[in-house]
Amino acid sequence: MPAASPVDPLLGDSPDALVAALARWIGDDGEARPQEQRLPAAMFGEAFAVGGLTAAAKWTAPDQLLVAAAALSDALHHGEIAAPPDHAALSFVAQDDAPPLIVLTVPLALAARWPPAAAWRRAHPDAAASHVLLAHRAMLPGSEGLVRAGRMLALTPRESRLLAALARTGDLRTAAAAEAIGYETARGAIKAALAKSGFARQGALVATALQLDAIDDPSPIHLGDHLQLAIGLSDRQVALARLIALGSTRDEAARRLGLGRETAKAELKILFQLVGVTSSVGLSVVAAQLGIAARLLAASDIGATDLAAASEPLRLISRSGDRAGRIAFADYGPKGRIPALHFHTATTSRYYPRSYIARLQELGLRPVMIDRPGYGFTDMIGGDYTPQAARDALDVADHLGAETFHVIARGGTMLLAELAAHHRDRIAHAVVLNPEPAPYDDARMAGIQGSYKRIFYTLPRKIGPLTRYLSAHLSDSVIERIASRMFGGSAADQRIFADPEVRRAYVYATRLAAIQGGVGLEALSIAELCGQPPPIADGGFITILSGEEDAMYRPEDSWPRLLAAWPGAGAQRIAGAGRLLHIQHPDLVAAALHEGSQKSRKPRQPGR
Repeated sequence: MPAASPVDPLLGDSPDALVAALARWIGDDGEARPQEQRLPAAMFGEAFAVGGLTAAAKWTAPDQLLVAAAALSDALHHGEIAAPPDHAALSFVAQDDAPPLIVLTVPLALAARWPPAAAWRRAHPDAAASHVLLAHRAMLPGSEGLVRAGRMLALTPRESRLLAALARTGDLRTAAAAEAIGYETARGAIKAALAKSGFARQGALVATALQLDAIDDPSPIHLGDHLQLAIGLSDRQVALARLIALGSTRDEAARRLGLGRETAKAELKILFQLVGVTSSVGLSVVAAQLGIAARLLAASDIGATDLAAASEPLRLISRSGDRAGRIAFADYGPKGRIPALHFHTATTSRYYPRSYIARLQELGLRPVMIDRPGYGFTDMIGGDYTPQAARDALDVADHLGAETFHVIARGGTMLLAELAAHHRDRIAHAVVLNPEPAPYDDARMAGIQGSYKRIFYTLPRKIGPLTRYLSAHLSDSVIERIASRMFGGSAADQRIFADPEVRRAYVYATRLAAIQGGVGLEALSIAELCGQPPPIADGGFITILSGEEDAMYRPEDSWPRLLAAWPGAGAQRIAGAGRLLHIQHPDLVAAALHEGSQKSRKPRQPGR
């Protein structure tokens, strides 16, 4: 009898089996066992230049940027590129007067696991290659620069190109010369980029931009043991390298590590020599490349970020006041309209199908999708989770210059309630889709839905381990299988989920929800377990829509407490709609926002 797969408990109807799996997976302290701490990753294939290597280390069907990189060709000629037959590997390629280039080589037999390598293989099925080589395009002369990261950080084309040149050279003066601009002009451009992005130092900005450009992972750079294995650095030198790469000054890093100033200065000098750089910016560039490679090599599964996601108008802004961290949101426009802020569910994130977004725009809306704290690219934050998430929403609206905004709450009912109670003047209209009931009111506890609900409702101490377990095992195929089972017998949901665009968007949104290890899901779940919507005087600006085929929640369980807290709110049951109500009926979503809840119409009571 074949051994059970680690993902089997995720797909079953038994909460006991899921709890037993967690007990096997976590230690006595509630933390994941080290061998299981491997999260999925998503990489942006267009960020990598790809080429095949023959058994004799010769190019076959390479990207021309690779061929033009003299240092890379020289390293291949001298046999300096690692190409083991049974696993992926990384190599340092030394360059004159520039930070080393880090490349990945993947055996052809493993190419299917690496989306850019798999795409190259499909495009060149007859190429006589033993390995596929991947290098970050932005690090190669002649590339278009850090396009995706530049868009996220709201950089101008000049700033984006200069940032890429700074990554390639490790020195602003040299980067200015490469871009044929004056040094003072370059200083001004980088100063503007630092101000926009909220970074204090060039190295931290460059490192983050490289990371954002290549993979969907906002977590701080993790160097793994590759620096120690490849160069022979000590633990202290690795710790120093990481702090410098993240933007600390030498003195700040020294204090953090308990080192004297002169000791840190001497260690940093040795570190520069060993790594092959001459500046802190150069060290940040190497650390960023290495962090990307380490993340991908350690991933339990690697998925692709498709072109629609890659061209997402994603922005990262700093939180207001003394609140630390950044907020991620995508403003699809058009400008001039009231923003319609989307609040995602507990297990997804800001990403939605482009066809849905386009339809909302046709219906007169301006979709703005936000990652809640601990989800996607929005940093986790301490304090009361729901009020902090509300402040994030207000920060986004303020950044857009919007005095008022609409709310489309697929999840986040308590978040809307917080805003309605304390910032009513900022909300124009709101629509709540398939709202969740209080745990003690939820009567839909059968099947796989009930399995997960029982853990969240009755075993709150298991939420943390469960979110980490989910994060470690969520491959694309597992996400699709869980979603299909969660939709249950809803013909409407199964029909819409069969659309490849919808399925890709759902998988990607779920991946984004997991990339921080589930910290957002854990905090949100605990905050909302006992949450009650604060009462307001007039809920006439709110409409509740529930699909009659929603397999997760019943309106008769979720409506009463909301209608009691929001007197005057409208409520409708939608026939032929399920969990994916927003995609099935975007016209109803838009109508609710344009018309309000039509206070004169009494809500249709559940069950009628």
